[in-house]
Amino acid sequence: MASLALSLTRTFTRSTWASFSGLTVNVPAPSGSALRLAERLSALPSLRTLLELFPPIVLAVPKKKTSPSRKRMRSANKGLKDKTNIVNCPGCGAPKRSHHVCPQCFSEINRAWKASQREVGPGISM
Repeated sequence: MASLALSLTRTFTRSTWASFSGLTVNVPAPSGSALRLAERLSALPSLRTLLELFPPIVLAVPKKKTSPSRKRMRSANKGLKDKTNIVNCPGCGAPKRSHHVCPQCFSEINRAWKASQREVGPGISM
Protein backbone atom coordinates (compact mmCIF):
# COMPACT_ATOMS: atom_id res chain seq x y z
CA MET A 1 0.00 0.00 0.00
CA ALA A 2 2.82 2.38 0.81
CA SER A 3 4.43 1.80 -2.59
CA LEU A 4 1.19 2.75 -4.31
CA ALA A 5 0.89 5.87 -2.17
CA LEU A 6 4.48 6.79 -3.01
CA SER A 7 3.89 6.29 -6.74
CA LEU A 8 0.77 8.47 -6.56
CA THR A 9 2.70 11.24 -4.84
CA ARG A 10 5.46 11.00 -7.44
CA THR A 11 2.99 11.51 -10.29
CA PHE A 12 1.38 14.35 -8.32
CA THR A 13 4.71 16.12 -7.80
CA ARG A 14 5.72 15.63 -11.45
CA SER A 15 2.49 17.13 -12.74
CA THR A 16 2.63 19.95 -10.18
CA TRP A 17 6.18 20.91 -11.10
CA ALA A 18 5.38 20.64 -14.79
CA SER A 19 2.48 23.07 -14.38
CA PHE A 20 4.73 25.51 -12.48
CA SER A 21 7.46 25.44 -15.08
CA GLY A 22 5.10 25.57 -18.07
CA LEU A 23 6.12 22.16 -19.41
CA THR A 24 3.68 19.53 -20.53
CA VAL A 25 4.18 16.06 -19.12
CA ASN A 26 2.26 13.00 -20.19
CA VAL A 27 1.46 11.20 -16.94
CA PRO A 28 -0.31 7.87 -17.39
CA ALA A 29 -3.69 7.71 -15.71
CA PRO A 30 -3.91 5.19 -12.86
CA SER A 31 -6.00 2.09 -13.49
CA GLY A 32 -9.41 1.47 -11.88
CA SER A 33 -8.05 -0.71 -9.07
CA ALA A 34 -5.37 1.86 -8.31
CA LEU A 35 -8.02 4.58 -8.12
CA ARG A 36 -10.16 2.52 -5.74
CA LEU A 37 -7.14 1.84 -3.55
CA ALA A 38 -6.18 5.51 -3.65
CA GLU A 39 -9.70 6.44 -2.53
CA ARG A 40 -9.45 3.96 0.35
CA LEU A 41 -6.04 5.30 1.31
CA SER A 42 -7.26 8.89 1.27
CA ALA A 43 -10.13 7.89 3.59
CA LEU A 44 -7.66 6.84 6.30
CA PRO A 45 -6.60 9.87 8.36
CA SER A 46 -3.09 8.62 9.20
CA LEU A 47 -2.24 7.85 5.57
CA ARG A 48 -3.72 11.13 4.40
CA THR A 49 -1.31 13.03 6.64
CA LEU A 50 1.47 10.75 5.44
CA LEU A 51 0.66 11.66 1.82
CA GLU A 52 0.74 15.34 2.77
CA LEU A 53 4.23 14.87 4.25
CA PHE A 54 5.80 13.21 1.22
CA PRO A 55 6.30 16.25 -1.07
CA PRO A 56 8.27 18.33 1.50
CA ILE A 57 10.49 15.34 2.27
CA VAL A 58 11.03 14.50 -1.37
CA LEU A 59 11.77 18.10 -2.32
CA ALA A 60 14.08 18.87 0.66
CA VAL A 61 17.43 19.07 -1.11
CA PRO A 62 20.18 21.69 -0.84
CA LYS A 63 20.09 24.34 -3.53
CA LYS A 64 23.87 24.78 -3.78
CA LYS A 65 26.97 22.82 -2.96
CA THR A 66 28.55 23.60 0.43
CA SER A 67 31.72 25.60 -0.15
CA PRO A 68 35.06 24.40 1.30
CA SER A 69 35.34 27.52 3.48
CA ARG A 70 31.95 26.81 5.05
CA LYS A 71 32.98 23.19 5.64
CA ARG A 72 36.18 24.39 7.34
CA MET A 73 34.28 26.87 9.51
CA ARG A 74 31.85 24.15 10.60
CA SER A 75 34.62 21.68 11.45
CA ALA A 76 37.00 24.19 13.08
CA ASN A 77 36.04 23.18 16.62
CA LYS A 78 36.24 19.43 15.90
CA GLY A 79 40.02 19.12 16.11
CA LEU A 80 42.03 16.42 17.85
CA LYS A 81 42.03 16.50 21.64
CA ASP A 82 45.28 16.23 23.62
CA LYS A 83 45.75 13.04 25.64
CA THR A 84 46.36 13.77 29.31
CA ASN A 85 46.44 10.17 30.56
CA ILE A 86 50.03 9.33 29.49
CA VAL A 87 52.15 7.42 32.04
CA ASN A 88 55.43 5.50 31.96
CA CYS A 89 55.30 1.70 31.71
CA PRO A 90 56.53 0.09 34.96
CA GLY A 91 58.11 -2.78 32.97
CA CYS A 92 60.14 -1.01 30.29
CA GLY A 93 59.75 2.70 31.08
CA ALA A 94 58.27 3.61 27.67
CA PRO A 95 55.36 6.08 27.56
CA LYS A 96 51.91 4.47 27.34
CA ARG A 97 48.28 5.36 28.00
CA SER A 98 47.09 4.60 31.50
CA HIS A 99 44.92 1.47 31.85
CA HIS A 100 46.21 0.20 28.48
CA VAL A 101 48.82 -2.40 27.57
CA CYS A 102 52.27 -1.07 26.76
CA PRO A 103 52.83 -1.61 23.00
CA GLN A 104 56.57 -2.35 23.40
CA CYS A 105 56.02 -4.95 26.14
CA PHE A 106 53.16 -6.51 24.19
CA SER A 107 55.23 -6.81 21.00
CA GLU A 108 58.06 -8.52 22.94
CA ILE A 109 55.66 -11.01 24.54
CA ASN A 110 53.88 -11.60 21.23
CA ARG A 111 57.20 -12.30 19.44
CA ALA A 112 58.18 -14.75 22.19
CA TRP A 113 54.82 -16.56 21.91
CA LYS A 114 55.11 -16.84 18.12
CA ALA A 115 58.71 -18.11 18.36
CA SER A 116 57.71 -20.80 20.86
CA GLN A 117 54.75 -21.76 18.65
CA ARG A 118 57.06 -22.17 15.64
CA GLU A 119 59.35 -24.43 17.69
CA VAL A 120 56.46 -26.65 18.85
CA GLY A 121 55.00 -27.04 15.37
CA PRO A 122 52.19 -25.76 13.19
CA GLY A 123 49.59 -28.30 14.42
CA ILE A 124 49.31 -26.94 17.96
CA SER A 125 47.86 -23.50 18.59
CA MET A 126 48.00 -21.52 21.81
